[in-house]
Amino acid sequence: MAKRLQDRDIEQLLAALEDGNVSEDGLDDENDDEDLFYTDAREILRDLLDEEAFDGSRGTHEERTADTEQDDSDPPLVEDRHDNQHFDKRKLIWKVGHMSYDETKITPDSDIIESTDRTIQDLDTPYQCFNYFFTPDFLQQISDESNLYSCQKDPARSQNITPKDVQQFIGIILFMSVQQFPSVRAYWHEKYGYEPVKSVMPVNKFERIRSLLHFNDNTKHLTREHPDHDRLHKIRPVIEHLNEKFSSIPMDQRLSVDEQMCSTKIGHFLKQYLPNKPHKWGYKLFVLCSLMGYAYRFEVYSGQEKKDRPAGEPDLGKTNNVVLRLARVIPRMRNHIVFFDNFYTSLPLVYHLAKQGIHCVGTVQQNRLPNCRLPDKKEMLKASVPRGTHEERITHFDGIDFSVTAWKDNKIVTLLSDYIGSEPMGISARYDKKQKQKVEIPCPKIVQEYNMHMGGVDLMDSYLGRYRIRVKSRKWYLRLFYHLLDLAVINSWILMKKNCIAKDVPTKQLPNLGQFRNELADVLCNIGLTYGIKRGRPSNASIEQGLQAKKQKGTSHPLPSVDVRKDGFDHWPMIDTRLRCKIPNCNGTTTWSCSKCKVPLCLNPRNNCFTKFHQ
Repeated sequence: MAKRLQDRDIEQLLAALEDGNVSEDGLDDENDDEDLFYTDAREILRDLLDEEAFDGSRGTHEERTADTEQDDSDPPLVEDRHDNQHFDKRKLIWKVGHMSYDETKITPDSDIIESTDRTIQDLDTPYQCFNYFFTPDFLQQISDESNLYSCQKDPARSQNITPKDVQQFIGIILFMSVQQFPSVRAYWHEKYGYEPVKSVMPVNKFERIRSLLHFNDNTKHLTREHPDHDRLHKIRPVIEHLNEKFSSIPMDQRLSVDEQMCSTKIGHFLKQYLPNKPHKWGYKLFVLCSLMGYAYRFEVYSGQEKKDRPAGEPDLGKTNNVVLRLARVIPRMRNHIVFFDNFYTSLPLVYHLAKQGIHCVGTVQQNRLPNCRLPDKKEMLKASVPRGTHEERITHFDGIDFSVTAWKDNKIVTLLSDYIGSEPMGISARYDKKQKQKVEIPCPKIVQEYNMHMGGVDLMDSYLGRYRIRVKSRKWYLRLFYHLLDLAVINSWILMKKNCIAKDVPTKQLPNLGQFRNELADVLCNIGLTYGIKRGRPSNASIEQGLQAKKQKGTSHPLPSVDVRKDGFDHWPMIDTRLRCKIPNCNGTTTWSCSKCKVPLCLNPRNNCFTKFHQ
């Protein structure tokens, strides 16, 4: 008969269980891959009854979030594994207290402000900024791969696609993203077409380039059985090139990590479903953005993880590893701050980034905080607890401070950080249904910090929603290429705005996103070519338009883009109607104009405005 335990032995065993030194299920913590932690018996019963809880098929992040909103209890812990045996979150001792907010602790390093390259600061036109990302060498690479694909597809009828053709193709689809027509061929309609597109290339050539556009050699694509098989092989060169160019821009101090959708309805195994996104079906991307919406780095979700993990980078689970991979481009020990939501936030992730000199703020699930006894959610949601009530717990480990704040708003919000807590308290305006007016409630500092700096990816999504390339294709990688092209255009626009603001250019003079895309498309289509001259025989419609223009009082001469005006190609003086010169501060009249720019300019021994205009 087994010997009964003494009362003292029972007390010691219960104390060990409470401190986390002994596992309730008898398993060693080192072999526990998921570190499951349950707050009540209902969660244990739900997981025991649900067999899918153990095979990982719990749906997407948004599906888990939707379930959380219907249930007051925290969802099960997703994946919170870490290989760093030095850090054990179960041994942390949480206390009631307040983390002292020290602004000097997060003061930006001087290198963040002064490290901007002079060549980057000089980019002040749409074409120059876009050309920094889509370099001539990259266009040449796309041209070579497209020609190779043409030979592989049909050697007897191979095509020759030049980098200029690729550049003009990009310009045309940028025009199409702003000017919406019912179909692609409608832009080349004889009567109702769009002239800036019709004057660049024939529709047959455009469709031929679209059918042959390629980015990687198919013969180098490894089979599915190969351990190094890459599901994104066809688009991999574009991803690597743009990530390298995007991250070469000096980073802002505050950054955010979130998910993004490349919307599509194509039937492909990489397509995901995220119910809380405006476009629910498409390819999923993880993006590292600044507060202005600039994307420094992105990762296309393919269900595969690269095995080339740098030395010293731990394995924190699939979700946390996404943040670590995106954060590789962040300079260390310069007080950068990263914001993310509860899909990524965990104690091992915050600890590892804090040791690298990168601060973090993120919403967190309470069951990822073992031994942290925060108030029960149901108790806090009672009407007797006033709105704006908060509780804070702090702990310290290996030189890193942790602060967890639970705040009552419409629901209970829990946030984790290593540099900021609830103090100093602020005020937030909320609508009260009973009083039928807005009231002011206490708001912790960490909540204000999170709400102020978390929306970088959402801002980028709003830019994508205004103007995006909608050209349809049956090839899955072309849809991804169009999305990455949109990211490059938006990054170019943000880069130009930052450079112009640094040069004290008035904000009203800066183009909006639609104007930027139109001007960029115009330059890509016409730089280095004869500008504004339609090919073929003149039609009756163009002659009629010329007669109507002569009857108008006065004339309008829209200026070409700066990059077209200064490209030094095919600018010839020609004799035209006597008009006033377009050079500022020149009141003379002239019969000379530029054959490419269609602008009247003085050309005589006293005033050589023609040369001034093109220099």
